[in-house]
Amino acid sequence: MQYADRDYDFPTESSQPHMEVANQFAIGVNRGNPDFYKEKRFEIVDNVTKNIGKHTFSFGGDYNWVRTTESFPLFYPFEATFLCINPGDGACAISNLQDHDPVVLFYERFQGPTFNEPTFDPSVFQLSHYPDAVRNGAVGTLDHTYSGLFVQDNWRATQKLTINGGFRTDWETWPSGVVDTQWGFDPRLGLAYSVGTSRNIVIRAGIGLFHGIVPAPLLMCQKPSCGGQTKFRPEENDLNSVSQLWGFASGVGPGAPMQTAFNNLLNGSYPDNPDDPVPGFQGPTTIVRFTKNHRQPYGIQHSLTVEFEPAKDHTLSLTYLRTHGVHLGSFYNINQAPNGFQCDLHDSSGQTGCKQQFAPASANFVFFEADSRWYSEFDGLLVNLNKRVTHHLGYGLSYTWSKSLDDGPNPSFVLIPQDTFDFRAEKALSADHVAHRFVANAIFTGPTGKNFLINDWEFSTIMSFESPHYFTKFAGLDTNADGFTANDRTGIEPRNTFKGDSYQSVDLRVSRTFKLSERFALQALAESFNTLNTVNVRFYNTVYTAPDFIPAGTPGTFLEGSPNPGYGTPRAVFNPRQIQFALRLTF
Repeated sequence: MQYADRDYDFPTESSQPHMEVANQFAIGVNRGNPDFYKEKRFEIVDNVTKNIGKHTFSFGGDYNWVRTTESFPLFYPFEATFLCINPGDGACAISNLQDHDPVVLFYERFQGPTFNEPTFDPSVFQLSHYPDAVRNGAVGTLDHTYSGLFVQDNWRATQKLTINGGFRTDWETWPSGVVDTQWGFDPRLGLAYSVGTSRNIVIRAGIGLFHGIVPAPLLMCQKPSCGGQTKFRPEENDLNSVSQLWGFASGVGPGAPMQTAFNNLLNGSYPDNPDDPVPGFQGPTTIVRFTKNHRQPYGIQHSLTVEFEPAKDHTLSLTYLRTHGVHLGSFYNINQAPNGFQCDLHDSSGQTGCKQQFAPASANFVFFEADSRWYSEFDGLLVNLNKRVTHHLGYGLSYTWSKSLDDGPNPSFVLIPQDTFDFRAEKALSADHVAHRFVANAIFTGPTGKNFLINDWEFSTIMSFESPHYFTKFAGLDTNADGFTANDRTGIEPRNTFKGDSYQSVDLRVSRTFKLSERFALQALAESFNTLNTVNVRFYNTVYTAPDFIPAGTPGTFLEGSPNPGYGTPRAVFNPRQIQFALRLTF
């Protein structure tokens, strides 16, 4: 049994507007985190085990009550999205940060019930944090519980065969009108059979269901700012936000309304200010509105392992693992009404096709509904060879050959489906897909009783190698006319077709232990990470900056015909070489 009271304060380092070139570059306040988070939690966990003959029965359960309070002013003071950083040709001529030409604006208002205050104080830009009135004006509190019961039998059927069967049920409750009570039922079965022989062959197999919980961090954003004031469909929940987000779009280019609207916001005036109105389309924006019947995610897992000893002091295991994720949670733009097709578009291989076009399906600017419609698949072959430390040497080798597929179950603006009516078009290699992964570790230990110079040394290393990840080729433009630019892909290109670079890293560690007395020992360590200082690219700039693919080699274009000179260049890298020293006293 435990009770916890946690209070985390995450004040922003800046209150300047969030300005970004979609999927490339961002400055200003980080809108991705709550400003403060408070949690009260009560938990009871217990279990009972009873041995009866060849059976070991276990029964237990847990109960968790959680009260979460969160401040999340998402689009304050405002957010602007641009196509480029600097002026240039093509899209950069009509929208760039330097000329104050955004393609879309978002902002947040706090004075309900109409949320139509015409101005805000622009002196907020000079602060190093949000004012208290803003932090406290976008606060929500939700209570919920999640509980579970399980029963399990570990049956030693024979000297060689053990069968483990069990069942777990989980349920989760939220306040009335938020999310319906969800129940998960998880049968599980595993077995281990010792074939024996001089190689000590063991066969293991398992199958089972494993439920998770409704994505509470995403749901918590709904009350402070993300949920809006109205439903799009009756199936959605009743939880309105205490503030209101808005979106605005109009004509772009030098001297166009979007430039005027941006400059007015810099002076604290909203686009619909009656004293200085800017023509364009303004509508309420809902970033997260959950369906009441949002399901618990769960995984169906199968595995088969053969384990044996190929040589003295060695263990080799071969495992096939399959995991299928069901009812995974994310959100999508439900404010789409089909409005014909744009044809004669291309993918990067030159194939042609059509892309669905849309018009707003309501007076909302965008409306993102959170549901549990996504899935994932993982198939992998895992090979592990381990040698225990003998004769001053131990090592392990691990290789994984796998394939991961999904349809974008990640609550991120850039990963929501392009077409609400065609989730099948989102199926692709997962952003987490790594076809090949190899990890080797080794440890070399020195003698303990030879002489002072060589006693008690230890050297170890870890070497990691991965095949490339894949990324999506974004247009950087609203290519389907749904009013949202962050998730649109170039032409008719599928998700995750840009091949990144491989990953290589070598870590080293040298240590020596000095025995100070019978009770005290001092260990000196030197460690290096990414010892060879390999540049491992984490993310790439994959914004093509054109609605369709352009033939490679076209004058004025760059990689793959992109008019964006930064296309295909690194956007973030993993850590360079790091070296650290330490002393550890044990007693």
